[in-house]
Amino acid sequence: MAGMENASIAANTDGEAALAVGLFASICRDRLGDELLAFARRCPTVGLGVHEMPRAALLPALEAGELALAVMPGTARPGLRSARLWTDRVMIAMGADHPLAARPMVTVAELREEIFLVSRQQHGGEMHRLLSHCIRPLAPALNGVLLDLGRARLMERVAGGAGLALVCASHVDELDERVAVRPVDAPGASFPVSAYWTAQSPAWPLSELLRILLSSRAP
Repeated sequence: MAGMENASIAANTDGEAALAVGLFASICRDRLGDELLAFARRCPTVGLGVHEMPRAALLPALEAGELALAVMPGTARPGLRSARLWTDRVMIAMGADHPLAARPMVTVAELREEIFLVSRQQHGGEMHRLLSHCIRPLAPALNGVLLDLGRARLMERVAGGAGLALVCASHVDELDERVAVRPVDAPGASFPVSAYWTAQSPAWPLSELLRILLSSRAP
């Protein structure tokens, strides 16, 4: 364990501490912006490297010592230390005049024939599959059309009625006001997002980052 931690908390070219953190796409990067900024201010001599990675790559990189911390959807994993940071929820984004926008909640059955817009960028395809799996764990991902667009432009298409999109509740406040968002009525619609690390007693600066993350987590 100690060897892994030393590999991921190393020194940069100026001899200062460097901390490597892996995040799963925008689901974690955007939600943790304030906490990462707080860490950078409290530890200005630490080179904080934030890496967006596919879910399948995060824990192997952590176990190999390439990362000091990984944040991703999931629960406790054998051999790793972990803490739940928040609980997110699958939401459906659609144009304000879409028929489903008149409902307070959407069922999975109502989504089967809908077309979902999926970004090719920023792990958009993997995010779509993750959120689809949460609400339909035994079925293929909901029908998606891949577009080479960032999230903002993709949501412009959604607002215009070109299709729906799966989003997280933690992103709702950032969406275009022309986009209506409704929760999905499904047992797995809510899911945990957790931090993972290897050391039983993390050394500084990882210990300080964990303190900030855990003190700000939702109850």
